[in-house]
Amino acid sequence: MIMQKAKNVLLTQVSSLNRQSFLRYICMSSVKFKIVKCKLFDIGEGISEVEITQWNKNEGDPVSEMESLLTVQSDKAAVDITSKYSGVLVKRYANEKDTIKIGSYFCEIDTEDHIIEENEEESVKSEPSEEVLEDDTVEKINLSEEPLDKKKELGNSTITNVKASPGVKKKAQVYKLDLNEIGRYFNKESLTMDDVELYYKKVKDGEISSGDNNIGEDMIDEVPLKGIKLAMCKSMNDSLSIPLFHLNEMYNVQNLINIRNEIKKNILEKENVNITITSMLIKLISNVLKDFPVLNSKFNSKKNTYTIYKSHNICVAMDTPNGLLVPNIKNVEKKNMIEIQKELSTLRDKAMKMMLSKNDITGGTITISNFGVIGGTFATPIVFDNQACIIGLSKIQKQLFLKNEKKELTALTDILVADTMNLTYGADHRFIDGATLAQFSKKLKEAVEGVVSIDPYDA
Repeated sequence: MIMQKAKNVLLTQVSSLNRQSFLRYICMSSVKFKIVKCKLFDIGEGISEVEITQWNKNEGDPVSEMESLLTVQSDKAAVDITSKYSGVLVKRYANEKDTIKIGSYFCEIDTEDHIIEENEEESVKSEPSEEVLEDDTVEKINLSEEPLDKKKELGNSTITNVKASPGVKKKAQVYKLDLNEIGRYFNKESLTMDDVELYYKKVKDGEISSGDNNIGEDMIDEVPLKGIKLAMCKSMNDSLSIPLFHLNEMYNVQNLINIRNEIKKNILEKENVNITITSMLIKLISNVLKDFPVLNSKFNSKKNTYTIYKSHNICVAMDTPNGLLVPNIKNVEKKNMIEIQKELSTLRDKAMKMMLSKNDITGGTITISNFGVIGGTFATPIVFDNQACIIGLSKIQKQLFLKNEKKELTALTDILVADTMNLTYGADHRFIDGATLAQFSKKLKEAVEGVVSIDPYDA
């Protein structure tokens, strides 16, 4: 009870004091809580680092358990990091736009809650060494600005080993600037992103000279890969070790389009769902996939084995303002076309808002890349995540055919105009042979071109 009252007093003080005053109040107070370091735990499969997009709490702010401390951007989605404790945020270890590693500490909270001591053990297990952890989160990150009256009097010739956050260091590398040189120019031991940007502008404008005389002359911009684009780069680098082969086939999708036109109005009125060709193809692909389970699998290069999955968790590549995201629809084999379309629309909305969950982006077993919605008649899609197969869908275009599979043209009435789509398959040749993929394509072609009706409620 006494501790709770003391805490309430502190929280009252926090609301009326600035950060420095608050810290002085804490130091002078006879009431002492526990300072706990908050660690960034695993937020998704294969994610090793994240970028801080927004701090939702400032130093000195009261914090409740499960309240959002900050928002981070991984290479796949945006995630809110919540507090495990109630108390006061007393220190932030990184700034917005900084990159922090999974397993590193990002803030300190003053709390009277029970602290789980196993955190320290997990720290040892998750990090190679304490030295690496300190290097990432303490030595390289500007934790806070010192008060002006406590700053050292610095001469331009004496400043070396300036401090800067990882984001600031990366920006300086992009601009090919020396951090110590910037520190001497501004007479500062700790640099911010604004310092680097201002110094770079002065170099380009010729106000100051830099060790690199070519800065600003030929280079428009050197853009570091980060977030989703960095993840795609890593994924494609990994794919270079996979012996890929491709197969392309033209599909007459006129029947699909006709069926869609027949059912879409009724479904839109009843279900408020706009059935698309993509959702129709996803269902047909799943139906045919039942006869080719090896294509719904993943390869383990360490064991030289592959695992076949019962569930058809079909990934769909989506273009977003932040880059390419590949969420997946779970258990397509058990869903009807309306359910597939609803989930597809939901995933697209979440992808555009960078709100995909860990479940949305993990567990995929085969991928569809509908590049045709943007444009293109042919592509060579690359498999990823050790999946056996990826299917690329082109744009729909008109083609001329001979009616009734005639061998030659005898009259203009023999000509048929139909909508077509190229499907390009990419597969891992380490365990998928060309015959298997060709047979799958042939059977899917028969299903697509031979369909006469579809019950959208039939799973």
